Amino acid sequence: MARRILALIALLLLVVAIRTLYVGYDSYTPLLFARLYLGLLAIVLMVPTLARTGAGAGGSHPIVLIVSAAVGALLFTLTAPQIGEPNYCGYGDLIYSVVRVPTVYRCTSTPFAVAGWFAGWWFALWATEWWTTKLRFDSTGAQEQSGDSSLSVGAVMILAVTLMIIASLSLFVGARSFKPLVFAEMYIWLFTVFAAIGTRLRAEQIDNEPDWYVLFAAALVGAVVLWNLAPQIGEPNYCMPPPRALRVLRDMSREISRSVGVMPPAIFHPQVYRCTSVPLGVIGGFAGWWTALWVVRRRSRSQALAKTG
Repeated sequence: MARRILALIALLLLVVAIRTLYVGYDSYTPLLFARLYLGLLAIVLMVPTLARTGAGAGGSHPIVLIVSAAVGALLFTLTAPQIGEPNYCGYGDLIYSVVRVPTVYRCTSTPFAVAGWFAGWWFALWATEWWTTKLRFDSTGAQEQSGDSSLSVGAVMILAVTLMIIASLSLFVGARSFKPLVFAEMYIWLFTVFAAIGTRLRAEQIDNEPDWYVLFAAALVGAVVLWNLAPQIGEPNYCMPPPRALRVLRDMSREISRSVGVMPPAIFHPQVYRCTSVPLGVIGGFAGWWTALWVVRRRSRSQALAKTG
């Protein structure tokens, strides 16, 4: 009974905190307490999350979980709505407040960031357990899985690849606003996490002691190379807004220019938002990984034959 009461109180405080961040106030103090409560609640919820992670297959892949959660928090933050004036969330905005103070303080991105963190973590955890079960089943050669189940898995895989192609094409075609690109990047992120976990577990199954440094380095090089080779269709690619620190410095420099009577150049906003780099970067990462794995295995076999010969 006491747990239910505490859970109810925590839920009510969560609703109040989110409402505070969305409705806004004429001072930043209420938003600060609301953000502190969301942070405290996230820390508390991470305790059972870590316990569940340690009990499953995801406990042996903490880096994958953290990276997936961090990317999820970033992408979810980009989908946060802007109500009136730009969000004022405290970090970095303290410098920005020197030149411009909002009339109503709002921070709609914090709830989205918390939700994105847990969404990325739990999705990666589920993907790890799913791939572990599937690869174990395939390695044992058991026949317990029915034909209907295999058919449904295949249909879901085909649907997922089709949606991946559509999302990649949408990044090439572009949109008049940035939000559609964010949703396409979110799906590519989910697909990449799912495929990357399966790729890593498959590498462990192929080679008991793979050279992880070589594999990750090859994946990184492949992603960077194809990212830089991505075509530019019309205007420059716009895959992500500039970091907050750069935006703060840019706005401050523009205000200084105006104060001395110099008109700053207009801020670049593409007419059509495109991002051809993300799909090619993903392809390059997987291509580098599998190429390096093939080379390492071939070299290992050559060395083994040389020793036996």
